[in-house]
Amino acid sequence: MAINIAHRSDLDARVEALAVRLGLSGKGRKTRIIERALCALESEVEAQRPSKEEMEEEFRRIEEVSADLRKGLLEMYPDHDPNNLSLSLQEELYDERGLPT
Repeated sequence: MAINIAHRSDLDARVEALAVRLGLSGKGRKTRIIERALCALESEVEAQRPSKEEMEEEFRRIEEVSADLRKGLLEMYPDHDPNNLSLSLQEELYDERGLPT
């Protein structure tokens, strides 16, 4: 599907202004601007993506925090079944309609 910015005069003007600022002229200048903008955006998005090592480290941290939280909750609610802690907490925190008590 072709992209047509002609119906968006604001976008067309912005692309044209960038072409002038970058010294691009002639046929295809707007396409080159859009390609450069897409490349810049792709690079920005790629830089934001965590590495595999960063994700693994975050999962390890979550596992540690979760284990500590579970231990603390079991100490706070010793009467509850440790195998059904989530259900016990749900019953404690929400009414029969699933609304906070």
